[in-house]
Amino acid sequence: MQKLEKMLAEIDIKIAGSMGKKREGLLEAREIIRKHMDDGWIPVEERLLEDEEMVLVTCQTKTGRKSVNRAWYGEGFWHGSGSMSGVIAWMPLPEPYRPEQTTQRPEWKDRMLHAFLGGHT
Repeated sequence: MQKLEKMLAEIDIKIAGSMGKKREGLLEAREIIRKHMDDGWIPVEERLLEDEEMVLVTCQTKTGRKSVNRAWYGEGFWHGSGSMSGVIAWMPLPEPYRPEQTTQRPEWKDRMLHAFLGGHT
């Protein structure tokens, strides 16, 4: 993923100093690369939620500042904490943290082993 991000940064520099067809070609190349970068975010222009599940959203202010919030989409609007007017993308919430489960033998197995070995465990 880092290589693609570096490529996009280089393309952005070239776009800034280009005009005409060259600029159009660079813009198109940038969009092609972005489409193939699967970071889990789904642009709202591509697809909205089908049900009212809680998701992560990226919001962007008019000045370009971005933030990540929890929200859900329903009745034609985003609902969540903070301003939801600039939602640009969403993604499903990750699975909750689950500590590693230690596998312990049931007590009955210990008792059986103890009995089998004649008390020498």
